Amino acid sequence: MALEQPHDKFFKETFSRPEILTDFVQAFLPERLVERLDFQTLQRENETYLGEDLSEYYVDLLFSVQYGSEKIRLVLLFEHKSYPEEYPHFQLNQYLLNYWNRQIKAREPLTPIVPIVVYHGDRVWKKQPVAQYFPTADALLAPYLPSFEYELINLKTTTEASLLRLRTDYARLTALLLQNSRNQQRLLRVFEDFAQLFERLAQDNTGRGFIETSFLYVYWTTDLTKQQLIAIFHKISRQTGEAAMTTAERLINEGIEKGIEKGMERGIQKGIAQANERHVLGLLKLGMDANTISVALDLPLPTVQEIIRRVNP
Repeated sequence: MALEQPHDKFFKETFSRPEILTDFVQAFLPERLVERLDFQTLQRENETYLGEDLSEYYVDLLFSVQYGSEKIRLVLLFEHKSYPEEYPHFQLNQYLLNYWNRQIKAREPLTPIVPIVVYHGDRVWKKQPVAQYFPTADALLAPYLPSFEYELINLKTTTEASLLRLRTDYARLTALLLQNSRNQQRLLRVFEDFAQLFERLAQDNTGRGFIETSFLYVYWTTDLTKQQLIAIFHKISRQTGEAAMTTAERLINEGIEKGIEKGMERGIQKGIAQANERHVLGLLKLGMDANTISVALDLPLPTVQEIIRRVNP
């Protein structure tokens, strides 16, 4: 089993908090939909319907919530690749079908699901209707095409003004940390700019828990040592420094050392990526196209296309 990515762990631990999910939904989803949701009934469900294929692209969090007199589901899908998916509707449709097939087998009433994709990659995510995947289909063929939508929360294009729509401290910091995850300098600037906020969070157990999660996230996504991070948190306040020390001690006690586990993870991933790249290049030289290579190597088409784009810019 693959080691859990730091982005995924941070996503799960933060968005599992009802106040963070509620804030994001209220800030970024259509107002007419939000008005019908009773957030007091919001509950996390532990099931996942990704399957092995979909887990390569997403991490999911599933919630139930009352929509008027009906209970529906909200699924939050965190896109953890460094590039956007070319056909997200098809992947999301597979997720929905997995869920509904389970309901059919259990003889349960089918439940509407609102898919919400959270994206924080650097490349542009082009959201488009399903019909645009089939540019040659005319009006007579249109009824035979699948038709549904998803909501996109694109943190890379979220402006400071948009972040002001997030009303809770937890939600704003979650967005900022994910938004700047691939730039260590900007990430550290978030801690400097929001020092007072971190200090305020350190006043209660919930806030200290969030600080510990943030510490782990920055530790795993940057090259900073535990000692450097502890110094940064101590600079904010005594309470935040103590929360950082507690987290660092837990890392040591659990044996989760950056040089061991993170190095192993990167080494394994790098080896697999290099092997995939060599195989793709070899088949490319034989005149095979991306679709054929994808089938031959049993690799997702977007992965093959990304390798080809990287070696033939």
